[in-house]
Amino acid sequence: MRVKSPVVVRVDGRVKWKILKAKGNNWVAICDPLKLTLQADTWANLMEDIAFALDAMLKELLSSNELDRFMRDHRWKLIGQIPRHQADVRFDLPFIPAMISSYGSQSSLRQ
Repeated sequence: MRVKSPVVVRVDGRVKWKILKAKGNNWVAICDPLKLTLQADTWANLMEDIAFALDAMLKELLSSNELDRFMRDHRWKLIGQIPRHQADVRFDLPFIPAMISSYGSQSSLRQ
C-alpha cells in the first residue's frame, strides 16, 4: 500500500519568535504576534516544534474556515492551492528566531 505524501502549501509571510535559554537549560520560544509559547530541551527540537506548531495552527484555522480572514489580517498569502482533502496539507511558514538574553530584551538577531 502506498502512503500519500502531504501537499506542502507555502505561506508568503514571516513571523518572529523570541528565543531564550531558560534556567534548567531548556530553550523557550515566544511569538507575541500569534500569542504562542513553546519549550524544548534542544535548539533543534525547538526549531522543529515551532514548525509543527505553525502547521497545526494553520490547519486548525483551515478546518474552522477562519484561514482566509487570518491570512488577510496578517497580510500573508498562500502560494499554491489547498488540496481538496485537507488532511493531505502541510503548511510551510517561514519564521525568524531572534535570540534574547531575557524576555523583553533582544541581544542579537540570528536569521
